[in-house]
Amino acid sequence: MTGSARACLLVGALHLLASSAPAQSGELQLGLIGSYGSGEAYGPGAGVVLGVATGRLAYVGARWAYHAGATKAAVTNRVQVFAVDLGIDIPLHGLEVFPNVSLGAIRFAQRALGVSRHSTEFLAAPGVSVEVRAGRVALIPELQYTLAGDPNPDLPSPVRHRGLIASVKLVMLFEVGRIRR
Repeated sequence: MTGSARACLLVGALHLLASSAPAQSGELQLGLIGSYGSGEAYGPGAGVVLGVATGRLAYVGARWAYHAGATKAAVTNRVQVFAVDLGIDIPLHGLEVFPNVSLGAIRFAQRALGVSRHSTEFLAAPGVSVEVRAGRVALIPELQYTLAGDPNPDLPSPVRHRGLIASVKLVMLFEVGRIRR
């Protein structure tokens, strides 16, 4: 099967699975995020999210999250994430699926033997999220794979800088406008 035939099949499958959604010119999302990441630098985390879903087609947002990390062999690791989120909205039988990517900076902090070191690295985290709505509130589970730059040259102990992060966002939805005939 050729690449163009596969692309046509994919577009056809997405068209069959997609469902209609109310026409909006935009929606503001403001909320909290709780997450857990693999690796000693991540662990449990929490933060805030702010975004705009434009025309129920695309999503642009910002996130800040702090991960408490872990202490192992007298070395404490932590991270902070500062990112811009970009996604595409695919309505799917009452849900909204968002293939997305977060781009930004991640700040690794490590404390060992009373000495603190930091390393700020580029962050790219592709993923997917699913939005479940209940009135003006949405619950958005998300799974991303973090591809951060290597902080190890700047830190005294090696730390994993890539891996899965599972998150749940709880957001308030504010309609910005509606398309009218």
